[in-house]
Amino acid sequence: MRSIWSGAMKFGTIFIPIRLYAASENLHIGFHLVHKTDCGRVRYKKVCAKDGEELKPEDIVRAIDIAGECIQFTEDEIKNLRPFTTRTMEILGFCESYEIPLVALGKPYYIGTESPKKGGVAQGFQMLKKAMQDSDKVAVVRWVARSNEYMGMLTSYEQGFLLKQILYHEQIRSVEEIEIIEAEVDPEVLEKGMQVVEKMAINFDWTRYREKYTQELRELIEKKALGEEIIPELKPPETRSLEKELEKMLAMVDENEDRAHAG
Repeated sequence: MRSIWSGAMKFGTIFIPIRLYAASENLHIGFHLVHKTDCGRVRYKKVCAKDGEELKPEDIVRAIDIAGECIQFTEDEIKNLRPFTTRTMEILGFCESYEIPLVALGKPYYIGTESPKKGGVAQGFQMLKKAMQDSDKVAVVRWVARSNEYMGMLTSYEQGFLLKQILYHEQIRSVEEIEIIEAEVDPEVLEKGMQVVEKMAINFDWTRYREKYTQELRELIEKKALGEEIIPELKPPETRSLEKELEKMLAMVDENEDRAHAG
């Protein structure tokens, strides 16, 4: 697996060389834009806003406008501009995992050692891992990647660490912006709803679940390729009686249980 960031974990005055890896991948199908008449791919050209000239990669540099003056930078200068913190992932402190709101947790990453062959590298890594395991704490960390500063929750995971990005408080929209319609629920309807919840209780096994949408999309694309018509799915029917639907669901769950026991 190719790492996406490398540097050092800063644990107080201790620096532990590490590598960061993406722990997830995209399963989705991507469509591209084409010319309707001849199916030619539509490309986006990089054009100078002043003279309209199409530019090659070697013609393009990074720059910042300061007081109306365009200040250009080479890639080496950009690297030299990066402070020391861009090469370190600093541990800000340790806390209980429940102290970090679920709504703030984002994309997962794996963390491994920089080079297992180097002497002393693994010892600091394993010391931190075991100390966090024994204390049953997670670490709050901060690092810089692609000119952005991130926060994360670091926890011991398998042979290494799992890092989950923590969104900043100002990134989370207020739930008060969401329209929620209040309504009274009949006690008998609520009781039937609770019965359905109890009947549908499961022992969740994460490994058994697979992403289905992409497979269904592939099947539709294959139908299109074979010249078959893609028929739109019907909209879900409107629920007119909660109580009747709950009774129907209870009957279906009971029937499925009877079949399972009979099998």
